Amino acid sequence: MNESLAIVILAAGKGTRMGGKSAKVLVESFTGPLIHQVLSTALKLTPSRISVVVGFQGDRVQESVESWLKEKGDPCKVSFCTQKEQKGTGDAVRAALPSLENFTGEVLILCGDAPLIEVGSLQKLLKDHHEKKATVSVLSALLPEPGSYGRIIRDRETGTLTAITEAKDASPLELLNHEINSGVYVVDSAFLPGALSRLETDNAQGEYYLTDIVKRATAEGQTVTSVLCGSSEEVLGVNTYADLHLVNSILQKRIREDFALNGVHFIHPDSVVLHPETKIGSSVTIGPSTVIGKNVVIGNGVIIEGLSHITDTTIDEGAHIKWSCRIDQSTIGENAAVGPFAHIRPGSFLGKEVKVGNFVETKKATLHDGAKASHLTYLGDAEIGKDANIGAGTITCNYDGYSKFKTTIEDGVFIGSNTALVAPVTIKEGATIGAGSTITKDVSAAALALTRAEQREIAGWSKKKRQREQKKK
Repeated sequence: MNESLAIVILAAGKGTRMGGKSAKVLVESFTGPLIHQVLSTALKLTPSRISVVVGFQGDRVQESVESWLKEKGDPCKVSFCTQKEQKGTGDAVRAALPSLENFTGEVLILCGDAPLIEVGSLQKLLKDHHEKKATVSVLSALLPEPGSYGRIIRDRETGTLTAITEAKDASPLELLNHEINSGVYVVDSAFLPGALSRLETDNAQGEYYLTDIVKRATAEGQTVTSVLCGSSEEVLGVNTYADLHLVNSILQKRIREDFALNGVHFIHPDSVVLHPETKIGSSVTIGPSTVIGKNVVIGNGVIIEGLSHITDTTIDEGAHIKWSCRIDQSTIGENAAVGPFAHIRPGSFLGKEVKVGNFVETKKATLHDGAKASHLTYLGDAEIGKDANIGAGTITCNYDGYSKFKTTIEDGVFIGSNTALVAPVTIKEGATIGAGSTITKDVSAAALALTRAEQREIAGWSKKKRQREQKKK
């Protein structure tokens, strides 16, 4: 833990341009609320403490952060400070000062709605700040269209940073500058309280600008430095849903690139969505329009053809997920084949070399090694033995309108097509069920069970019926 580093995260915004119904930092990207991504990056720096400045829906923000930290099991001390009114970034950091009492060192200030900042850029900024013994350091970026970002102002002769001018206060000449303020700062803890106390609101927005501490430090002869971030995309914040879409696409691109460098082949990368905590082995192929949610582990050599949605699932080595499958809270065994068009619902376990084919649905079903259900089947609350074969159109009737019951099919059983198994029922090892049967009682080992009525044939019936119909006309 870095005892000389504290982090302040500004998270008080309302997100008016996104409807204003939720605190902006709680807006969900695919990786979760925006602030979770910022916290994830911050924690990699191992700070001694983190202060989160909240405002609108502060209780919800605090609850979300504390729940996330508990899930991660991170020991870092996090405190919450309230900015009572939206009076600018300087006022927000001022609200965090009580949580920094008795702290000596460097204070890193981050924006809770800017999830793309990478830990490498922050480490570079901190290193430069420390080596140059700076009082204030700013992370800057070069943007082709700077828009509403504050502009970095430098001394013409020395090139040193002297001020930051917000876009609304900038002159036409200053607006031509493409170097912008990212909103990320490192400030010496001894300088910060005094600088914040002297902030004024004589600006276009009538707010306390945090950027003004740069001018204050320069006027006092303090060392002020800046570092360019690794990529201009890192500074992007989320103020609109258009911003969110862009941020999501960049986050996803980063995730896919990391996996691709480690042996994962994406047939159409831009169409694949991955949770950042997904674990994927080597020599894996993932097809187009695949969505992989949280808590997914994919073994070596797995093929996912595409158009599938997978969450909370382990897929073991060599498994083949064919086109258009939905898999939730399940386990797919080695060299198993699933789909196309299969729905593997929560609580399903497919063993080694199991085959679950097109339009098969499972729920709380265990299929042991080598079992097969190739098409048009529902297996709910069921246990299927090794090498059992389930014919097309088979259903386990597991619900009587009040309670669920289990169907047990033992090893080597053959279930004929269009069979209804009315639970609770057990089909013993090696038994055969004739096609079209409704089984309501247990079936003995190696027996044949069927409930079809005997087939009858009435000679000439169809011809006589046609003749009768013609006479009516």
